[in-house]
Amino acid sequence: MSLFHKFLNDTGREMYIYYPGDENRTPLKRCSITFLLDDECGEDGIKEILDVYGLAEFADKNGIILSFPVPKKSGWSYNMDVDGEDDVLAFSRFQEAMTKKDDLPPELNSIGIPTFKEMLSTWHPMNDTKYLIGIGSGASMAYTLAACYPDNIAAVLAVGGELSSAVREKAVYSPIPVYITADGSEASEYFIKANGAVKTYENDQTTIYENNINPLQCVILDRACNKLSKELVAKVWDRMFSKVRRPNTGAHGDCEPRMDIEKAGFEYFIEDERLDGIPHTWFTHVPSCAKSDPGKKLPLMIFFHGGSDNPAEAADMSKFHVFGEKEGFITVYPWGTNRCGWNSSMLPELEDDVGFAGALIKYMTDNYPVDTGRVYLSGFSNGAALAQAAALVYPELVAAICHIDSNWPGSRFGASKIDWRDVIPFAKGMEKKKEYDYRIPVWYTYGSREASYPVYNGCSQQHQYDFWKMYNNIEIKPTPGKENPDPTGCGVKGDETQLLKPSGRHPHHEYDVQCFYSRDDEPLNLYNYVVMRDKGHDIAHMDAALGWEYVKQYRRNSDGSLGFVK
Repeated sequence: MSLFHKFLNDTGREMYIYYPGDENRTPLKRCSITFLLDDECGEDGIKEILDVYGLAEFADKNGIILSFPVPKKSGWSYNMDVDGEDDVLAFSRFQEAMTKKDDLPPELNSIGIPTFKEMLSTWHPMNDTKYLIGIGSGASMAYTLAACYPDNIAAVLAVGGELSSAVREKAVYSPIPVYITADGSEASEYFIKANGAVKTYENDQTTIYENNINPLQCVILDRACNKLSKELVAKVWDRMFSKVRRPNTGAHGDCEPRMDIEKAGFEYFIEDERLDGIPHTWFTHVPSCAKSDPGKKLPLMIFFHGGSDNPAEAADMSKFHVFGEKEGFITVYPWGTNRCGWNSSMLPELEDDVGFAGALIKYMTDNYPVDTGRVYLSGFSNGAALAQAAALVYPELVAAICHIDSNWPGSRFGASKIDWRDVIPFAKGMEKKKEYDYRIPVWYTYGSREASYPVYNGCSQQHQYDFWKMYNNIEIKPTPGKENPDPTGCGVKGDETQLLKPSGRHPHHEYDVQCFYSRDDEPLNLYNYVVMRDKGHDIAHMDAALGWEYVKQYRRNSDGSLGFVK
């Protein structure tokens, strides 16, 4: 049994962690459930809980990291007093600590993120799929966290407990799904209001409240249960935890659907050497329309995951394959050659991920009904940088790109001086333009809670968009300094500005689009800087859809010129 005891030196607190299986890194998504127990159990007590409730088998089957923070002898302090604040801080540390067995500080690189070695050695529960199960005072603590600090909590099961009036005064009223058993009348009242939910179902044992626009924002009252059981954990997993995730796309996150990978219809290529003799992993989704019309050529979208992420996580975040099913395009989610991140800067001593991308495009066009003129690239964070690099090296193969949240090149957290000639993909892209004066349409999405917002001179965003404007023959205007940024927040105001509110599920989502046109004889909208208000470093509900709506109009002609899809 993979149960580990961990002592946190900085807080003096203890926790137990159960890791599913033997591999800490796989191409599948890992989530976590934190159990806030009422009493201090000790190792034997935790093992008994795992055994009685069948949690080890359950965690192994579903890829769940189980965390058991040890409460104080007096239980959890949940009333937002001094002790309560101490427990809130401790909870944050517990969540962070579940990624590794030891308590050594993570090794960071020069830009302040974990090194490649560190990423490979840790477990990776995604922040959007962290769930809480609270019992007794632990249930009250779960209520407090969900009401006041919901940002990285996807859903809660509470057995007993209550939400105090002191906590309600400090609550942020952000939607979060909650499954309530036994007591909790004050809690149910609060969460029904926070979710904007109304009663949609009731019988003698169960009452369900759901939001009319987003049913994931729900409260389930189960009067049949008054204690934790194996059956209750399975029921809540099936009804709630496996259905909802919480991306960082609103002030305190949003309730979004979670992908059921078994129903997603992927083809899995695991450690496959057919591309270049090197083991590579990728997931492919072919829309059902390909079966009904096998002779029809379809567009191809390749999406590159963020640093430390993997194909399943990228698919759950972007849902590009969902749009592919609706719109009729093939989607591919590759995994970085090193099983962690992408060599987007094309450093010669590291893996040739740009070569991998080129080989993958060729494989897909040779073996699937791909329209070779309609190959598009996207990606998130480190993967967004790789999408740009691959497009610059293979512009003859790529029609357009729609990447998301790329803090590259340069410093993520401050100004730096960069010459594009020193950025290998930029230099290669400009060298390629000597063969033909390519144009690559760009739809780039960023969040207003990102590190380089508002955009200022010398930040990664300025280096990135000035290069693309140069590449696409767009006038480059100076970006103001950090002390006096442009009022748009986007660095430079576009030739045209649009305000979009495309999400029916989240009416508060707003996109500020700055459109830039080329100085060609027939000016084209070839660069779009798109800021989503209140979005952090994550992918929002409509990010992929908006990117697709833009790129789908373009095609790459056989002579290298840019054409339009009729």
